[in-house]
Amino acid sequence: TFSERFAAPFSSLELKDAQGQAVTLRQEVSQDGKTLSGSFERPLSTGTYEVRWAVAAADGHRMTGSYSFTVR
Repeated sequence: TFSERFAAPFSSLELKDAQGQAVTLRQEVSQDGKTLSGSFERPLSTGTYEVRWAVAAADGHRMTGSYSFTVR
């Protein structure tokens, strides 16, 4: 979630498993255009995952980041 609207067509969210394989993710943008989220087609298997995100602000400034989490 960001403090301002972002340019959704130039923003992305991806998920990879511990082997670096992409996990299918449905990307969603909130109605106010400030939150980028994703949902899974099925529950995740046990393991470690990495989320990588990229968001383009309305002024063209691009921000990126990543974080990891574990499913037990």
